[in-house]
Amino acid sequence: MADHLCTQLNEQAVRERYTLLSQACESTAGTGNQQLEEQLQALEQIIERDLPALARKGSPDNITDLLQALRLEMTRFREFCEYPALPSKVVVGLGGSFSAGKSSLINALIGDRKCLVTEVDPTTSLPTYLVQAKSEQTEVHAINLFNRVVSLSHEQFRTLTHEEKSRYGSQVSSLLKSVVVAHPALPWGNLALLDTPGYSKADQVGSERTDANLARAQLNSAQFIVWLVPADKGTITEEDIAFLGTLDRAIPKLVVISRADKHPAEEIEKIVTLVHDTLAKRGLSVLDVIPFSTRPRSNYSAEPLLDYFAQWNKARRELGFAKQFKRQFMGYQRFIDEERQEALRLLGRFNRILALNDDGNVQADIDSVQRKCKGELAQLELLAQMLAELQGRFFTELKTIGEQVGIPLPEPDVISLLDLSSINLSGMLGQLAEEWGVSATECNPAIWLPLTSDLSLTNLPKLLRRDISSYPAIWLPLTYDLPLTNLPKLLRRDILSYPFLQVLQA
Repeated sequence: MADHLCTQLNEQAVRERYTLLSQACESTAGTGNQQLEEQLQALEQIIERDLPALARKGSPDNITDLLQALRLEMTRFREFCEYPALPSKVVVGLGGSFSAGKSSLINALIGDRKCLVTEVDPTTSLPTYLVQAKSEQTEVHAINLFNRVVSLSHEQFRTLTHEEKSRYGSQVSSLLKSVVVAHPALPWGNLALLDTPGYSKADQVGSERTDANLARAQLNSAQFIVWLVPADKGTITEEDIAFLGTLDRAIPKLVVISRADKHPAEEIEKIVTLVHDTLAKRGLSVLDVIPFSTRPRSNYSAEPLLDYFAQWNKARRELGFAKQFKRQFMGYQRFIDEERQEALRLLGRFNRILALNDDGNVQADIDSVQRKCKGELAQLELLAQMLAELQGRFFTELKTIGEQVGIPLPEPDVISLLDLSSINLSGMLGQLAEEWGVSATECNPAIWLPLTSDLSLTNLPKLLRRDISSYPAIWLPLTYDLPLTNLPKLLRRDILSYPFLQVLQA
């Protein structure tokens, strides 16, 4: 196949392709900061060597997902360290399905249809940042798989599409991690527009570098997200909703209905309303839903969208690297905590059985099982200490690198990463009471009243700052982003000894 293609390309085109391939394979160190490179490699060793070694002593079922999330975030962190233009920018991520019109939207906003690739199947092969150029020339730089920054011409960059193999017989794009395009026409000096890949195709599922995984990691670290929905879909798809549900809910999101000019105005109005209602019913909050067309003479002006970009251009930069890294460590710590609590519960049950049984043989058997359980507890304690040590080393190194490249990266505290949004406990408990056949009058008022009075949980941070590690029945459902599935068990316990619940009524 490749030989056949090469016979169709002239000698000059083949030479240019070979030159591009050689650039993308560059693995020797340049004149960059060697100390920074060593520090970045130290972080990567924790992810690639130390954490997997710890996982062999005990790890959650999703350890592969946690490690992959760390790897993807590390790739993004490298981008910001290697590209001097990025750390000072507010990142606006553009997401959507294949052929949703992300690249076309960016091209239309800056008035250059040839800036980003928009071919017959307009899919972005690489995560691409667009920043304002300091000169009148468009400059393109990429990071390859060897973590080296390579320069590309704008023409070379435009050949890196999903159709590269069929057109040129090469796959240079697979050797690159990301691209930064500095364009003189970008009007927002404080913004970096991030054009992300669409969803993975069926034959890409299972790959660590699937477009869906890349897009998710990239968008989760953006400060604002613009999500494109093609008007010809009629509304937002279930696939879009599912993907949006995996993104950080704290990131403001704006939905754009692309290619709106291809449909009657009344139909577009219905689509906008339907998207609004659908997202609201699914619990996904968005800033607005805006119809848009790249055609300059359409009825859908770019002004509403440009107004948002102008506002974001004045926003304060907030980088989420430390938070994204911390969330993965928290996931590992959560597993250890849950295993430890389960072991403690088992020991408690054995103690109750021993207190009620005077059979020497039974007591000997239980004592043997208790010793094993205590051994598992000791192993979990050691695992927790080792994880804490790794986490401490990781964030110490991360902060040092941040100071060197001008990115403040203090380790976030756990409280700042908890979802403290308001919930209606009354409705939830009423539903549970009905399902379990429990009447509110059967419960002690000291327990029922504080839990059923439509609380906004505004005092939850105060509650969580108390020393309640010894109250797993309360701690687990309130702090682990759970749908309170453990609440029936909680209500059946004698929790009168938990007076701090009164904080919820304050």
